[in-house]
Amino acid sequence: MLGERQKEAAAELAQWWDGIRQGDVGSHAVLLVGPEGWGRSTVLAQLPDIISRADAPICPLVRINGRSLPEEHGPQALAVRDGLLGAEVRGQAAALLCRGRLRGAPRMGVGSLLLSGIAGTISLLVAGLAAAAKGSLADDTPADTNTAAARAARVVAAVSESAPTLVVIDDADYLEPSLAVTVIENLIDQPDSQVLVVAAVDLGSDVAAALTSRARYGPTAGRVHRADADPRMGYQSRAELVAELNPHLTDAQVQRLALETRTFAEIFAAARSQPMS
Repeated sequence: MLGERQKEAAAELAQWWDGIRQGDVGSHAVLLVGPEGWGRSTVLAQLPDIISRADAPICPLVRINGRSLPEEHGPQALAVRDGLLGAEVRGQAAALLCRGRLRGAPRMGVGSLLLSGIAGTISLLVAGLAAAAKGSLADDTPADTNTAAARAARVVAAVSESAPTLVVIDDADYLEPSLAVTVIENLIDQPDSQVLVVAAVDLGSDVAAALTSRARYGPTAGRVHRADADPRMGYQSRAELVAELNPHLTDAQVQRLALETRTFAEIFAAARSQPMS
């Protein structure tokens, strides 16, 4: 259940996914920017269902919730690494690794395909999966923990070359900024990858500012975007959302609920929890 503004944002994100899934545009990150309580989490929770096709569900799908991560940098980076290398990504990576080994077998008069670039992909997968299997790192400095998360992100990017991948990062501002930038850039800077990163961020986000600034040059140039979302949540906007979600309410009931709530998120919660009649 989404309001019109949230539907518009979801539709824009769905268009990005279509372009990436069709292999036309490469990898991109799209920032869903809005104030807390606007309904960003609601959009991200429903996005996979909105953009999935019945005959081609999204797989692998990676979800990371910034609020659920440890606050300390080292444990946070390792949690992000583990989130990136979930069961679906590991399964796709294992299949890619197996196919690479089979293709790498020498044939009569034909050189191994390992010489054509698959070796780099396979070594990347092996390194990434090995890192994911470790419970901790010998050195938990920010540089080393960021490197572990970056390695996992590059595994996801490698997998996406054969299986377009959606990475959803809710409340991305809860990630340490350098970690967030490192992970997102490593997800989208590979030329043949097909990753869509959708990250929910606050207005005035440090993460968003760093990503967009760095995307003016270098490997991520032109690959970071902001979704077009109306951030207003005043009384009139709340009343319009109440009426959209609950067309059976009278004008007086709409006005009362708009006065009793402060955010769109509260209205979504109320709409889910009870028949407002």
